[in-house]
Amino acid sequence: MSSGILIAGTGSGCGKTTFTCGLLGALARRQIRPCAFKCGPDYIDTAFHTRVLGVPSYNLDPFFLEGEELRQLYERHSGVGTVSVVEGVMGYYDGLGFGNEASTYTVACALAIPVILLVDCQGMGSSVMAVVEGYLRHRDPSMIRGVIFNRLAPALYEKACRAVQNLGIRCLGYLPRQASMQLESRHLGLVMAAEVEDFAKRVEEMAKTIEETVDVEGILRLAAESRRQDAESLAVQNVEYMGQAAAWEAGRDVCIAVAKDEAFCFQYEDNLNFLRERGARIVTFSPLHDQTLPIDCDALYLSGGYPELYAKALEENVSMREDIRGKIEAGMPCIAECGGFLYLHERLESAGQFYKMAGVIDADALMGKRKGHFGYLQADLQSDCLLGEKGTTFKAHEFHYWESTMRQAAIRVVKPGNGATWQEGLCTKTLYAGFPHLYFYGSPEVGEQFLEAAQRYHNM
Repeated sequence: MSSGILIAGTGSGCGKTTFTCGLLGALARRQIRPCAFKCGPDYIDTAFHTRVLGVPSYNLDPFFLEGEELRQLYERHSGVGTVSVVEGVMGYYDGLGFGNEASTYTVACALAIPVILLVDCQGMGSSVMAVVEGYLRHRDPSMIRGVIFNRLAPALYEKACRAVQNLGIRCLGYLPRQASMQLESRHLGLVMAAEVEDFAKRVEEMAKTIEETVDVEGILRLAAESRRQDAESLAVQNVEYMGQAAAWEAGRDVCIAVAKDEAFCFQYEDNLNFLRERGARIVTFSPLHDQTLPIDCDALYLSGGYPELYAKALEENVSMREDIRGKIEAGMPCIAECGGFLYLHERLESAGQFYKMAGVIDADALMGKRKGHFGYLQADLQSDCLLGEKGTTFKAHEFHYWESTMRQAAIRVVKPGNGATWQEGLCTKTLYAGFPHLYFYGSPEVGEQFLEAAQRYHNM
């Protein structure tokens, strides 16, 4: 297992992604091979990490996985690098409802990993120390071992650093207010890595600033303290973890076509790993650029993304739309999450115009006037379908501004924390289409039901 550090923040928008990308860039400049993780369900920040690293970045989500499962997943992926950098989500203690369940803090405790708290100092002077002290005392243990100040006036740093050291933790530097280091949000409050102009230049600027004002060597020393298991025990755990899939995969030789391009860019890499471990062959295709689905595929995975930004091009690719509709109507198993769900509608609204989509669902997808359902949820199947038998429950999450004119809904949803319930999604024997995103490691029976449907289609 590599050394590891977790970058937590005082809240959303405090600069976690900016700092994490800069730190990864600084490590790469030192010829250190890092790997990256993101707490929670976020697809966007992992895309930033991947753009910096050139290797996949993985999610660590305590809503979907228990502590031991989180540790196994972290240990398995962290082996590709010499140091792991885990980026937190929201504020450090923010979880479901008003508690810390499924929070960054939960991940830190599960991994027993040192935490560096990134404190946004905008509009504050000595009050930042009240923030730091409050975070240290809120939970015992806090897991916080160091502090970095963001948007702090250089003249204040020396005094702030002494105050932090008096609290018994390490002061590891600061970031001055610098416009070139900010990664703007744009579409739906999100922005994809590929959309950031001169991204490599920006990361280089971040890395240089971090080298000048942050104690990178101190971060590496702190990360090295996270090693807590010997190689023998780690090897045993990984054998057991992989064995769960190996026992299931015998005779599985299905091919699953996964949509992946500018319009469909939200995938959990671990969902694809889950399918691969059980014998499936993954092939990617582009609903934007390819004319038809890959030859001999046995199932279709339409992932989330931004189809509304490419609605005209998707409409113009008539052969792909017709091929997808024909295959699904002929019984090819299909999972269509969020953006993939929108694509299966008759029409998709974009900038006040309507564009023809695949036409599998007899309804229109409309741009909502405000954010729709978002966050974690618990789903309950109301009938036997692709994802399982009636009464099957599984965890998922969603984030969207869109609405569907679809009249019927097949899944009952409960929102943890406030107990709100609603119906949504389309689920037949061969099709799941809805806003909720699935996570197979968190609900393995759902992923395996999908594979079994693909196997039946393959054997037809």
